[in-house]
Parts: sequence; structure tokens; C-alpha cells
Amino acid sequence: MKVLIVLAALVAFAAAAALTPGELQMLEAFDYNGLFSNEEQRKIVFDCIMDKGNCGGYKTLVELSTKVVASKCAECSPNQKKIYDRVVEQLQEKFEPVYTALLKKAEAIKE
Repeated sequence: MKVLIVLAALVAFAAAAALTPGELQMLEAFDYNGLFSNEEQRKIVFDCIMDKGNCGGYKTLVELSTKVVASKCAECSPNQKKIYDRVVEQLQEKFEPVYTALLKKAEAIKE
């Protein structure tokens, strides 16, 4: 019985962590350069990532981004992987505290 409970929990976790093709396409189409260059929008998203503010319309973006970081873009197409790499590089170079907070959220998903 305990084995079944553990297996059910693992299956539920795997299903929760998986991204659909539609979710990946949404992330691929998002204008990250526009976000990074718009201080007002960037503050909303970064405060959301760091649990310091209301996410507004960016809640889904932050949740999906956290899942992608947790999986290291394992389900991504080659183009999506290039976008992921570029966004991660920009976060690491220009917004390191936010990148660290995003990594922590991603680690929490894995646990």
C-alpha cells in the first residue's frame, strides 16, 4: 500500500512539473527583451519572482519560467533552448539576485 502511495505521488509530481507544448510556445513568444528594457514591468515580474509583490498579469509567466528553469529546458525545442539560454545569461549577468531567487523557486519544485 505504501508503495502505491509513493508511486501515485511521483506520478502526480511528474505531471505537475511537465510543460505542455502550448506553455512552451507561450514562453517562446514572450518578449523578454521588452520586459528587460521596461523598468515598470521588470519590477513587477522580478518582485513576483522574489515573493516581494503582486504578480499581476505575470503570474503564469513566472510559474512557467520556474518550471522551465527546474527542468533546465529539457522539453524545449532547439529554438526554445536558444531563447532559454539567452534569457538565463541576461539574468545572470544583469539581474543576479533575481536569477538566484528563480533558481531557489525551481529547486523547491524539484523537491
